[in-house]
Amino acid sequence: MRKIIVKGLPIVIVLAWMGVIFYFSHQNGTSSSGMSNKVTRWVVNTFVSNYSNLPKEEQTSIWKNTSYVIRKLAHYSEYLVLGLFLFVAVYTFTKDEKIIFPVVSVLGILYAISDEFHQFFIGGRAPAIKDVLIDSIGVLTIILLMGIILNIKTIRKKKVEV
Repeated sequence: MRKIIVKGLPIVIVLAWMGVIFYFSHQNGTSSSGMSNKVTRWVVNTFVSNYSNLPKEEQTSIWKNTSYVIRKLAHYSEYLVLGLFLFVAVYTFTKDEKIIFPVVSVLGILYAISDEFHQFFIGGRAPAIKDVLIDSIGVLTIILLMGIILNIKTIRKKKVEV
């Protein structure tokens, strides 16, 4: 029973995180922009000194650029976390990197594609290839980091054995 829970829990976490991503993608354009605007407002007010006293065109430029970066970082971060959860889930079934890395890559990228396709049906939203690429980079980043960590672990283990 314990073994089933240990192997099943990471899968449940992956599915729950996919649900979170689906929830954010299912928001219409107005709701999605509202959430991004709250974060943008906080960032601009925190990091741009005297923002409210700047000329309007400068405020607009800062706002647009900051908002764009925040939205793209959100994509990247969501899929970085998804990649980590997928990695842990697959790792509980096999330690073979030749299986883990392709499976995590394919699952993460396919979910990114399906997520953008889903947005096609949501008012005020549109699918974007650029977002699939950013999402994929998030998944691939975690794969790279986990590969580095596993290699360091292997090197240290070999040193201890010697």
